[in-house]
Amino acid sequence: MEIIGEDLHIMNKTFLQAMERLDEEALVQLARRQVDAGATALDVNLGQNRELGRLTPWLVETIQQVMDVPLLLSNHVLNQQHALEIHRGTATINAVTANPAELSKAMETAKYFHANLVVLLVSSELTPTDVNGRLQLAMQALDTADQVGLPRTQLYIDPVISCHPDPAIWRLSTGLPDIDVLVDSIRMIGELSDHRLKTIAAISNSSVCLATEERSNFHCRLLPLLAEAGLDAVIMNCRDKKLMAVVKNLRTALAVAA
Repeated sequence: MEIIGEDLHIMNKTFLQAMERLDEEALVQLARRQVDAGATALDVNLGQNRELGRLTPWLVETIQQVMDVPLLLSNHVLNQQHALEIHRGTATINAVTANPAELSKAMETAKYFHANLVVLLVSSELTPTDVNGRLQLAMQALDTADQVGLPRTQLYIDPVISCHPDPAIWRLSTGLPDIDVLVDSIRMIGELSDHRLKTIAAISNSSVCLATEERSNFHCRLLPLLAEAGLDAVIMNCRDKKLMAVVKNLRTALAVAA
């Protein structure tokens, strides 16, 4: 399972300041501490900030000139394609929704640059809360990939972890996502193709409703369930030592099973 560091996130004040000040040293330090903690790739989440999105090529060059680490780049790169041109190794475009027009364009770009693409299982017509809805969108994404000619091996499918916004459901679940549905979705998405489809999830999205001290414990309980279901990559706080200990145990168990 790929461990993708989440610290290069617009909600991280240190990262935001580094970007706004073009502070190369601070940016590299953020990247390095995640790699040193065990991250195998780094996620770059710039939200909807277009001004920062224009700095994506600078970010890629700044980080990769000092360390050889693959990056998951915000979908700003669909309009800032120079970042994909200069990225060393395989870049990943993260993420686009399953809206057909948007998805087709993104897949054309991923195909041209031999990049991976993360597809979010939401669209303007459907925000699924059950397994069947997620599978429907995943199958539509596969059809689009086949039409464009993007190899399925370059796809990551994100079932989208989110807390329950409905107050009635919140009282029953404390806002936490439906874990059974999430696990079943990951398992069944992986089986939609002859060559197993890769799945990815941002685990911190599962716990925004919890107090800070409770989040790590919840992640430590949730990740083994997702891994057992076949999750291929997780975006997470790789500096969480308890969670990284869980990752180490999972990898040892998988190695023994193999």
